[in-house]
Parts: sequence; structure tokens; C-alpha cells
Amino acid sequence: MAEVNWIWKESAEVLGILGVTASLIFVGVEIRQNTNAVRGATLQAVSQQSMDLVMAGVDNPELRSAVSAARENTLSPEQKDLLTWFISSKLRADENRFRQIELGILEASTFQQLSHHAAYRLPYFAEYWAVRGDWYAADFQELVIREFLPLSQPVIAENQ
Repeated sequence: MAEVNWIWKESAEVLGILGVTASLIFVGVEIRQNTNAVRGATLQAVSQQSMDLVMAGVDNPELRSAVSAARENTLSPEQKDLLTWFISSKLRADENRFRQIELGILEASTFQQLSHHAAYRLPYFAEYWAVRGDWYAADFQELVIREFLPLSQPVIAENQ
């Protein structure tokens, strides 16, 4: 009789271990699916932000005019104000993406594809940054100085 109780006890323990193992596998699969869902939603939101910024230029003739004036270095004070707001919104979107990379939600390669925006290529961006760069967190400032600010500098031919 003791041997039968021992078999039942051991069988119950094995079944318990199998149940716990199956539960842990299930939780792991659920976490992976949830992580993928969060990443998908984040990527969708990032794409929508990018489209909204593009559409701001499409829908706003004053912004298009300001961008053209910035390329020619003939910005009026009103155009500078408009570009300031636009660049601020672009930088805040990129700062948000930068934080999502830190959290492991967004891939760095996606950030690279979406962040080198035409606004950073305007000579006015360097002026903007000189005045407002300290509005941003130090680690993001380093990224902007390293990645974005050089885009606003004129390219000088090596033969000159």
C-alpha cells in the first residue's frame, strides 16, 4: 500500500512540474506576442508621425514658402517662427523615437530611416539649435550634435 501511495505522490509531483512548465511556456509565448503587438503599434504610430510631418508641408503653403526661403537664406521673422515650431515638433518626435530605442521598442535602423529629415538639412537648423539646443535632454543633444547638426552645414567641395 505504501508503494502505491509513493507512486501516486511521485506522479502528482511530475504532473505538477509539467503543469508549471507548460504555464511558464504559455506565459513566455504571451509575452512575446504582447511585445510584438507593442512594437507593431509603436511602428504604426511612428509612421503616422512621419506622415503627419510630411503632410504639414503639403497642406501648409506658408511652411513650404518658409522652407524655400530657408534654403535661400532669406527667411522673414514670421517664416523663422513657423520653422521654429515645425523643427521643434520634428525634434520632439525624434526624441520620442530615441527613447523608444532605449526601451527596446523601436529598432535603431528604423530611427535612422525616419530621422534624417529635410528640416535638419536647412541652414536655419543650426541657428535653431544654437538657441534652443539646451531645451533637450543631454543624451539626445549628443545625438543631434553628432547626427543632425552636420546635415545643416554647407558641403564644401574638396577641390576648392
